[in-house]
Amino acid sequence: MKYLCLGYYDADASKRISRAELDAIVSRCPQYDQDLLASGKVRTVASLVEDEVITVHTRGGEPATIDGPYVESKEQIGSFFVLEASDLSDAVRIASRHPAARLGEDLGWAVEVRPIANFEEHG
Repeated sequence: MKYLCLGYYDADASKRISRAELDAIVSRCPQYDQDLLASGKVRTVASLVEDEVITVHTRGGEPATIDGPYVESKEQIGSFFVLEASDLSDAVRIASRHPAARLGEDLGWAVEVRPIANFEEHG
């Protein structure tokens, strides 16, 4: 079964530390990324651009846009990955290799794991 994993961060917490402190944390990410990819279970992985979010929704029966994420929250999605796992426990075990599950505790880093009901790939 496939699982969508969302990597979260607290944008306000990230602004409270220096760029050097953030860079020091981020520099530790590749070792966790390599371990995650070495699992052979990751199908897709991506980091998202922080300040370029547009939400498309319906207003008056027509598509409309708003700046920013749809949900007002201090936690923002900073990355996502799709993995293949035998069950939810296996997915959590694999997702726990992601840097957001291992680093950035004071920055609100976390990984949310969700089973995917329908997954279609298109060329």
